[in-house]
Amino acid sequence: MTLLTRSLRAKSLVLFALVLMLILAACGGSPSTGTTGGTTSSKVPITVGSKLDTEAQLLGEMYVLLLRKAGFTVNPKLALGQTPTVFAALKSGAIDLYPEFTATGLNLLSVKSAFDPAKDYQTVKNGFEQQYHITWLDYAPLNDGYALCTSQAESQKLGVTNLSQLAPKVPQLTLATQSDGVTFFDDLKTTYGFDSSSFKAQKKVDYAIGFAAVKSGAAQVTECYTTDGSVKTQNFIFLDDDKHGFPEFHPAPIVRDSVLQKDPGIKDALNPLAPNLTTDVSIMLQQQVAAKKASGTSGSEAVKEVATDFLKSKGLL
Repeated sequence: MTLLTRSLRAKSLVLFALVLMLILAACGGSPSTGTTGGTTSSKVPITVGSKLDTEAQLLGEMYVLLLRKAGFTVNPKLALGQTPTVFAALKSGAIDLYPEFTATGLNLLSVKSAFDPAKDYQTVKNGFEQQYHITWLDYAPLNDGYALCTSQAESQKLGVTNLSQLAPKVPQLTLATQSDGVTFFDDLKTTYGFDSSSFKAQKKVDYAIGFAAVKSGAAQVTECYTTDGSVKTQNFIFLDDDKHGFPEFHPAPIVRDSVLQKDPGIKDALNPLAPNLTTDVSIMLQQQVAAKKASGTSGSEAVKEVATDFLKSKGLL
């Protein structure tokens, strides 16, 4: 009887030990591991938005890919709308972050540019924190702003390659422009001594028509965007803003403080992208998207493929 009792107790102890080991193993395991890099998916879920243009979608897609790599669950809402729509979505909580540009941020704050990228960035960083409780992460050297362009032939004819050289000739020239760029052109008065009204005439036309107007001789100068790859392909040149009269538009992820406070790892996932984004890179990537779309790839898929390939080429994916 004593031997039997001892045997039963021994078996019970062994069984108890086995159960305990299984419980400890379960507690020490990783049942919530994410799909990438072995990181946990317990991170805060994030909704990423973007504006409609190709560049904004590329930036938004890169944010999505980098956040997923870091273990976040991401809900993309790219090509959501223009600035008023996307910014309202961020403030309301419909999205958590999106790529915004410094000069656009200044406009949202109703603040003039200091014509110094670092100062403008600090202004929007401080202003958004105070007014909206939104954080600007690191900004990129990429500048997607306004510029004045002319054809290579017109540049040689006028003898101008920068805005300082253009200034004394402005009263004899016609400017082709959209209405949205006039405010920024008028800011040139302080730096170069001319604004949109200084031109002999203005032609308010759609963006693409401005290039046609210069080619036909109906205008000598047209509004252009600094990341427009078609400027070179149409044999036009950017007139160098040699005195920095135009405010610069540098992109950065902007995210609500409440989301960032829940997981500061968001900035660690996104900030390494910033130094890799230059104006030339943006032009190249947009051209790649256009080429893929021309070959039959859907717009969203083209953006995803180009963004993925770029991040991989930089060792970020």
